[in-house]
Amino acid sequence: MNRRTLLAATVGTAACATAGCLGQLPVVGSSVSTEFERVDPTLEPTDDPEVSVEDGTVTARGTVEYGSSECGTVDLAYAEYERSQERLDLLVVAADDSSTVGGCSDDLVYGGYRLEAAVEGLLRRVTVTEHHVFGDAYSTTVDGLDG
Repeated sequence: MNRRTLLAATVGTAACATAGCLGQLPVVGSSVSTEFERVDPTLEPTDDPEVSVEDGTVTARGTVEYGSSECGTVDLAYAEYERSQERLDLLVVAADDSSTVGGCSDDLVYGGYRLEAAVEGLLRRVTVTEHHVFGDAYSTTVDGLDG
């Protein structure tokens, strides 16, 4: 067996095994707990994410454009709480989910998401940013929170 083929298959399997489970993986140096789920899109892809904060829990909803209905997905890529600034930053991205050895379709797809995040600390600012497949980015910031 070709060593590169084996390595590619191993990496693809590892990526597939953790896909959709980012909310269960610890983020190093972070005290953020998240729940992320893909849902039917309710917003337009060009809309900024909807963000609300209630009782210390941040809820975000949005729609992200990604490439290939066969090889793409929407994922939470980054969740970090900066304690000194009491700031939470969340990043949702169009991600590659190509775990198959073959081609991907060339269609564009929209995927909705719902994200809940809670931190161990006060919140003064929350930013949710979406990065779409061709580099478009949409963001919502909620300032002036008392924590």
